[in-house]
Amino acid sequence: MNRVAMVCRYLVTYAEPSLSDLTDEHLALAPTGEGKTAGWILGHLCVTGDYIRRKCGQPPLTPRAWGPMFAPESRPSTDRRDYPSMRELKTAFASVYRDLAAIAPDVSAELLAVENPLEYTRSRFPTFGEFLVYIMTGHLGYHLGQLSGWRAAAGMSLRPGATSPL
Repeated sequence: MNRVAMVCRYLVTYAEPSLSDLTDEHLALAPTGEGKTAGWILGHLCVTGDYIRRKCGQPPLTPRAWGPMFAPESRPSTDRRDYPSMRELKTAFASVYRDLAAIAPDVSAELLAVENPLEYTRSRFPTFGEFLVYIMTGHLGYHLGQLSGWRAAAGMSLRPGATSPL
């Protein structure tokens, strides 16, 4: 899990420039008329990461009300009043994933081996450990890529002021 935590920390650091210039004006912007909004993408990452943290025995870092708003089957809103502020979302994102990367190496082998609690994902990720790895790497990377596509569609630079970390 140390390597998984390292990848998660890298993705969070890599995402920081892409998040730095997002404001409340971007929360519900749907530049293509369809698809996810920046507010939904960040909120979704927050609640999924926090779900995994809570399954690891940690107290929640996101409000309960965010769950239905940002769940996988939820629909993005084009009314920014439906979202928490961009500052709240960015702060929660950093807190959730930094904490998740910090606690993951110490998750017990017993917990990692239990059946994945989300039945609809079990065929792909049978154990909690496999699901945890996915949320911290593939899922996080996928939605950060989605945010890059959103930025391009919105006419924003992909990573303002960033130099390649590779």
